[in-house]
Amino acid sequence: ASSLTAPAMVDVDFRLCGGRRPAGHPQQQHTSQPITPRVLLPEEEIGSGPACWLWDYLRRSGAGGFLLPLSGGADSSAVCAIVGAMCQLVVAAVKAGDPRVIADVRRVAGYPEGSPLPSDPRELAGRLLHCVYMGTVNSSKETRERARLLCEQVGAYHLSLTIDSVVEAVVGLFAAAVSGGRRPAFRAHGGSTAENLALQNIQARLRMVLAFLLAQLLPWA
Repeated sequence: ASSLTAPAMVDVDFRLCGGRRPAGHPQQQHTSQPITPRVLLPEEEIGSGPACWLWDYLRRSGAGGFLLPLSGGADSSAVCAIVGAMCQLVVAAVKAGDPRVIADVRRVAGYPEGSPLPSDPRELAGRLLHCVYMGTVNSSKETRERARLLCEQVGAYHLSLTIDSVVEAVVGLFAAAVSGGRRPAFRAHGGSTAENLALQNIQARLRMVLAFLLAQLLPWA
């Protein structure tokens, strides 16, 4: 190290660090303007953080929106509300003139160049969020109505289906092919634990299959 040439020292008339200034030293200059941070409330973090992530994922994925199986329960309803918050943030950025967001909105939501951009988050949600309620004879009127009202408030496209015929087809196939005509029953109707779980799983898995089908073909329809 002793054989290396010492770096050149250059005197300047400003300081980049804090601390006490020597006597006669000029006023300290800052590399950037001070910013007062805004600390979000926990509720704001819950709404804004996932909403920003969803928009970033959507704009990079090449997809044209989201398909949400909306049961009217807490989990899927929370997702619907977060997508609604996402649309509020996106529309606010559009109104602020953010060129990147404007370009992404035109591409993702299908607004042609020169056409008016969304000024209402509900309008954008109507293009980006498709919700489907897949009820059965075991579903309640309350959950069906909650799903409808939530979509109305957010502005999402809403489709309400009854999938009993699909469930019946699967149960009928099992009864004809495996159990000699015997049909499984829910525990409330005298069925065993295995029967009860099997029937619950049939409904859940069929909803998953139908959700993939709708996500693929709703834009086509």
